[in-house]
Amino acid sequence: MPVFGTDSILNKSPYVGMPEDFMAYLFNTHGEGSPTVVPVQGLNYGEFSTNQYPFYNDPSQMGYFPQMAPQQIMSVENLLDQNLPESVISDLKSAEIFELIKERFHENGHAPIERQRDEILEGNRNDENHMLSRKMMQAYIVSYWLHFSDQIPILHKPTFSPDKTPNLLLIAMMTIGAACLDKAYGQKVTKAGAELSNFLAWHLRWEMFQDPNCRPPAKLWVFQTLLLLELYEKMYSTRELHERAHIHHATTITLMRRGRALIGKSALDSPPNPRDDKTNGSRHSSTSGMAHTPDEWWNHWITNEATRRAAFAAFVIDSIHATMFGHSTVMVAHEMRLPLPCDDKLWKAKSSAEVGKIEAELMSQGKPIGFLDGLKRTLNGQTVQTNSFGRTILMAGLLSVSWHMNQRDLQVNSLGATTALGGRDKWRTTLTRAFDSWKKEFDRALEERRGDMADPYFFGVRGNETDVVFESRVVLHHLAHMAMHIDIVDCQIFARAKRLLGRAIGAQDLSSATRRMKDQWAPSAKARDATFYALQFLQSVLLPTGSGSPQSNGYSSHMDEEYSARDDVLLNRPWVLYFAALVVWCYGYALEGACPGLPMPATHSDAVRQMREYLIKYGSIQSPEDLKSMRGINQTTALLVVLKDTFRVTRWELLHEGATLLNNCIHLNAGANVA
Repeated sequence: MPVFGTDSILNKSPYVGMPEDFMAYLFNTHGEGSPTVVPVQGLNYGEFSTNQYPFYNDPSQMGYFPQMAPQQIMSVENLLDQNLPESVISDLKSAEIFELIKERFHENGHAPIERQRDEILEGNRNDENHMLSRKMMQAYIVSYWLHFSDQIPILHKPTFSPDKTPNLLLIAMMTIGAACLDKAYGQKVTKAGAELSNFLAWHLRWEMFQDPNCRPPAKLWVFQTLLLLELYEKMYSTRELHERAHIHHATTITLMRRGRALIGKSALDSPPNPRDDKTNGSRHSSTSGMAHTPDEWWNHWITNEATRRAAFAAFVIDSIHATMFGHSTVMVAHEMRLPLPCDDKLWKAKSSAEVGKIEAELMSQGKPIGFLDGLKRTLNGQTVQTNSFGRTILMAGLLSVSWHMNQRDLQVNSLGATTALGGRDKWRTTLTRAFDSWKKEFDRALEERRGDMADPYFFGVRGNETDVVFESRVVLHHLAHMAMHIDIVDCQIFARAKRLLGRAIGAQDLSSATRRMKDQWAPSAKARDATFYALQFLQSVLLPTGSGSPQSNGYSSHMDEEYSARDDVLLNRPWVLYFAALVVWCYGYALEGACPGLPMPATHSDAVRQMREYLIKYGSIQSPEDLKSMRGINQTTALLVVLKDTFRVTRWELLHEGATLLNNCIHLNAGANVA
């Protein structure tokens, strides 16, 4: 079965919009049956081929929890000494990786990169402190599993072996892991890790494009490598690499679309008969894209599930990054005619026998739910049983629908016509309700999970800082509400950005954005909604008490511990904080103008104190409509100063640019002009 589309329809080019029958299917609330209109060409959006996917979902399984003792998390030595199978790399494999980098990662036409290469490679690799020693390579792999994997769970941890992994995929994992090194390593090592990551990523994409497997039908490991590389380039690196990833995002999607037989149909799709005495399962080479176990059926099972997860990861990236950065989407929700990810107990099972046993237990719960059916249920406020990754996928679906509906309205309105489906307000109301329903379901599943087992991440004053899976729900929920009512590109132009999406911003762009902000957006209910959720999110992360309790922010439970964007392992949270700060500033500045009489904070502690006072006052409101009667919302200077300072010391260049833009806002607040 192909990852995208259906067997019956040949998709000659990417989807560019949502068909009317699909919109009717999603927004039909008259029951759980088929849509009220007949789908074109016999499509039934609520169905997918289930004979191939005997996987079932359990809401109580909500994410991976490390089995290590909690106090081990922050120990550098313990991190390095965790000789877990999914992290151990042999001397031979590490030497092979080093030789590949040494022989192939050249940049003859770019002197700074070549100098960086010499600095990275020089020295004694046998020294454990060398950034490409076997011990440090293993540290990067451990860091990947600890800080990143749970957010995008596309690699099968129980059967993962670094020594059997294609070199380029392993380098992609190390690139992310080196960028996510824990601050316990010290600033010198974490800075060197970030520089190493940028160097590896710079060369890795070209190496991938040269690889003979990077052509249709591409192998699974190729997709996994390209997705990890894209996430690194967009979310951790430099402006240049970020834009390169944006350009090549469509390349990855096209490669996926061209691989129509990524998941093959064979007898291996059925569980093996336990009476069959099969002692010699097939073994696959490291470049086959198959998992490395002696059991042929389990290999096939893992590859099928991992391929679907890769497809969903591409969709999540496409949708969420369009929302966060103002990019255009390449994918559309109705392409994803796949079941949601399998139950976590199946994904984390350590043997084929365990998979078979769990699968048998889950069969009585009914057939697996498809993504489109789950998306429709979420829009209708109905329960969807899935895991945390499945819930992230559903939110990506909501954001995708929102983006495409907004584009459709823009097109229709430009022609002077009215919109379908009851107009703009109806679908916006349906989606905003769905955002809250999605969050409520996630919270319920989280409570069920915590009711079954004490939080294994809790270890004293640091709270559940590393509980990345669950805290992402807070980020996505507030991002969705803000993006529904304001475009981040308009916010950045209003804040006097000089360049966005690869082009210069001129005086006419600023004039148009200013008019939209002051005359249309700021006085509207949409602005109050966006600002309300922005304030709620800022408070949840930046205030260590009250509504910013550990249960809601997942970052800090100690009164004196401040948020640090540099140490935040959540993929999207720092940028959504930046977005939220821009939304609040835009609202206050557009309505009330500058606040030149407000003194600048004299010290960092003054800024933190004033920021907390501001968030306590304005973040404690109960409804967006409460903003109507409030004054002083434009007094955001302390908030902007605190965020500017924490963004400036991160390893991500886009946040450095964000700090510069927040500095513009600080000057505008003071009544100054920004050239």
